[in-house]
Amino acid sequence: MPPTSWSLVSWLRALFPKRTPATPNAGTAPPGTPDAGAETVDNDVRMHIAAHDPAFPAKREAAVDAIVAAIDTVAQAHGFTKKAKSWAKTGDLGTVSIHLQRSRYGFDCHINLGFQPLTDDPLGPWAEDSFVPLEAFFPEGEDTMVRPATLTYLDVHEDGTNLADTMHILSERALPWLLAHLTDPNAHNRPKQTL
Repeated sequence: MPPTSWSLVSWLRALFPKRTPATPNAGTAPPGTPDAGAETVDNDVRMHIAAHDPAFPAKREAAVDAIVAAIDTVAQAHGFTKKAKSWAKTGDLGTVSIHLQRSRYGFDCHINLGFQPLTDDPLGPWAEDSFVPLEAFFPEGEDTMVRPATLTYLDVHEDGTNLADTMHILSERALPWLLAHLTDPNAHNRPKQTL
């Protein structure tokens, strides 16, 4: 039990010290996968500490700026135009869009894809929901612990390269499927996992 003079934040920081580059890693895991020998900290603990960190709002906004810049680069390469909080592209059959959905708690965000057909009858995933989450484009069977579908602001702020896998999935798997909806009325039948 911690001394009574410690605050909860101090106690958590002592219990879960921040890893430094000098902290040895097992060194056997390939980049982008969890290191079995590395210390892991529960995201709930990280969020609690961040909520009491006066510098966190600035870190969060820097991370959001980095995420928006990364999406903007990928979206522009595919012909999308930036709107206030999204990116859109119009074609013969409707408008496709990319949306950055920020968590209401302020610690992470998700990328969602949308399609607004010119007809009144949306088909496929659009009939069930107005968005398809980027997570739907990650390979089947991939360990959910390494899926970068949830962009945690602390991770992005600490290391901007954490966006690389997410932007690759967006560019190479999700957007080709999404853009097909502009020209192919049966694009909703195309499997997302085999693109």
